Amino acid sequence: MREYTPYTFMWEGEKQAIDTSIIESEITFYSKMIRVALDKYEMEYVVIDEATFGKLAKDLGWSDIQKLRQNEVFAIDAFFDERWSEKLDSVTINKVEFPVAKFYDKVLFNVETLGGNAIVVPEQLYDEIKSDETLIQAVKVTNYKNQSAVSDRLAASTENFSSATADYKNTIESLGALLFVGSFLGLVFLVATGSIIFFKMMTEAEEDKAKYAILHKIGVSKKDMNRTIRGQVGVIFTVPLVLGLIHGGVALVAVSNMFMMDFLVPVVIWMLAYTMIYAMYYFATVRSFIKTIRRGYLEG
Repeated sequence: MREYTPYTFMWEGEKQAIDTSIIESEITFYSKMIRVALDKYEMEYVVIDEATFGKLAKDLGWSDIQKLRQNEVFAIDAFFDERWSEKLDSVTINKVEFPVAKFYDKVLFNVETLGGNAIVVPEQLYDEIKSDETLIQAVKVTNYKNQSAVSDRLAASTENFSSATADYKNTIESLGALLFVGSFLGLVFLVATGSIIFFKMMTEAEEDKAKYAILHKIGVSKKDMNRTIRGQVGVIFTVPLVLGLIHGGVALVAVSNMFMMDFLVPVVIWMLAYTMIYAMYYFATVRSFIKTIRRGYLEG
């Protein structure tokens, strides 16, 4: 959410009254729109001048800010993916072709307000572009997650408004519920699987009591029988655990590549939780199995 909404609030139009004590940064700038012809289609790009680009990039902490020459432009594509996106090498503006001196695959402004594509041009070229000019306000505030009142007020009084506060709230409400339901169902299936294995092993223990009683009578030690029981139960628990971890690892790689995001930490946490729950079932099953076997050869 923060990646595609770098400013707490952004809207089209005049400034609005916001408590100055919560404002971290505030930038007012103008933009235009042009259509850029690509190989097979056209795309709409926001156009800003170099001075505006410098202010926004500096405010967002960009470190690779370069200077434009008079006959060059910068291109920005927040959604660029080399697998299916076309990288701009040049742009035609006012029937003149300008080479792209630098291509940025970062977000410069809130995508919901201005989109993810932009062209940065020298001031003189910006003035020559015949397109309607739009006044844009970009504001960062402190403690953005708890600024719902400010966000609601601005949403009601501005146009083309985007809010990190509202996006965060909506994400928590929608994905939070989905995460809870998914986690709950996952734990239910995990507990059910562990319980099924537990009762299967206890059934086998009842069936194996006579065999272990014979081993006890011929002098096999309790230590050796316990080792055998741990190995027998361990195989039954290890196979589904290993298969589950392999499945999770393959899914982790596939989903990470699909969304170009790193899910390693949350998936590893769930794998550890999965393993710990299975370990608890394993030790409980071994303990109950041994008790059942001992009761069998004591009765025998």
